Amino acid sequence: MKIFGKLPVASLMVSGALLVGGCAFDGEPLIKEDLYTTVDDTTELSVKVKQALKRAPQTAVNNIMVTTVSDDSVKLSGYVLDDATLYEAERVAGQVPGVRFVVNSLNVRR
Repeated sequence: MKIFGKLPVASLMVSGALLVGGCAFDGEPLIKEDLYTTVDDTTELSVKVKQALKRAPQTAVNNIMVTTVSDDSVKLSGYVLDDATLYEAERVAGQVPGVRFVVNSLNVRR
């Protein structure tokens, strides 16, 4: 019996939270960076990584986006044709002076 007594209060709290939390929701993803939009930057580290990727034969023809995440980290995103190119892009980016971490968000287009 005690469980049923608390059920209406709990359902009101959940309903209220959904109502308040859903007021600003427009159906769009909160983070669009990895979904269909091009996010790219021109910081010095990103530019160096982009140049290195363009010089490497296997990654030169791919449209790989590079974003600086922190002073020593970059994120790779976009699509490549195969797993070998995905791993090569990560390897090339990791060899650029100043890069300590590579976040590889590349996807293989199948």
